Amino acid sequence: GALSPVLRCRCQGLQRQDKGEGGQVWIGYLKKFSPVRVGNRVFVTRTNTCGELRSAHVGQKVTLYGWVQYQRQGLFLVLRDFQGLTQVIIPQDEAHSHLKELLSSAPLESVVRVTGTVSPRPLGQENPKMPTGDIEVKAETAEILNSCKKLPFEIKDFIKKSEALRMQYRYLDLRSPRLQSALRLRSRLVMSMRQYLCNLHGFVDVETPTLFKRTPGGAKEFLVPSREPGKFYSLPQSPQQFKQLLMVGGLDRYFQVARCYRDEGSRPDRQPEFTQIDIEMSFVDQAGIQRLVEGLLQHSWPEERGSIMTPFPSMTYEEALAEYGTDKPDTRFGMKIVDISDVLRGSGVHFVQNALSYPHGSIRAICIPQGVVSGALTSCL
Repeated sequence: GALSPVLRCRCQGLQRQDKGEGGQVWIGYLKKFSPVRVGNRVFVTRTNTCGELRSAHVGQKVTLYGWVQYQRQGLFLVLRDFQGLTQVIIPQDEAHSHLKELLSSAPLESVVRVTGTVSPRPLGQENPKMPTGDIEVKAETAEILNSCKKLPFEIKDFIKKSEALRMQYRYLDLRSPRLQSALRLRSRLVMSMRQYLCNLHGFVDVETPTLFKRTPGGAKEFLVPSREPGKFYSLPQSPQQFKQLLMVGGLDRYFQVARCYRDEGSRPDRQPEFTQIDIEMSFVDQAGIQRLVEGLLQHSWPEERGSIMTPFPSMTYEEALAEYGTDKPDTRFGMKIVDISDVLRGSGVHFVQNALSYPHGSIRAICIPQGVVSGALTSCL
């Protein structure tokens, strides 16, 4: 059907299939998602964000909303929102004395609405470190929407804060560029994964229940009391039983951005709850699963983080144990276990000869380049 006049999408790979009885359905995948502006903005009263104004906007009248990031001697302030920063010039003439007093007295982190005209910065005062560093907004009207009280810490990444303080004031910590970037990166990543699985490979996103019965596994479970005395719900460690039911029910390609709960209080490196991309398929082999996951990560990986090459390096279980001594090796260090049986076979060391006398007996070592001298090795033997 016709797309909404407010929101349009560009689709590629679209095909038409007959559904019988004259019905047709269009199937395909979403390549790009492009909201079309109606008027100046979609759904919002501001004309622009604080991170998008450029030299091309010079002369335009704009309305910005944001938090006061910085204010200098009543001359200008820097307004911040989730997109970036914009410098706002405070008028100094008598006709705008009320506006000057309003903006000059606004505490940092106050929420402000500013309307003004975009103008180029004076020659030599451009800031190449800011995407909006070539322009400034000359304020004409302003309103303090919410005045801020004194904060327990500044909203700057370079300001060191204790973990306890950050957790106590989490709503302030979330304003930091680092956390804002992480949350938006995660959102883009999950959306790209959904597009890859649903639109390219025909998976179905199924949300499974959170309250369930106990399913013994590798960790303890969190219990939720019910209204019936002596009976409890259990939070699932993973959607294992649910996705098996889906496979038996004929839904042969399922995935879910699943919340999992595991009570592993005795292990300090574990979290009580976490999110995983849970995938289940029918009629597939190991190689097919590997290709799917490789393609999923390659498709959804952010461009600014570099590219991912496929296929991924792989090794068998036997190779992992032989070369690294564990089934989850850290291959970044490259210090593989090597067989030095032939080198030591002629030595007169009793425990070496004793080890080599057993069937399949061998002497193995980790080679550390320039990490040990031959004299030390001789004395050790």
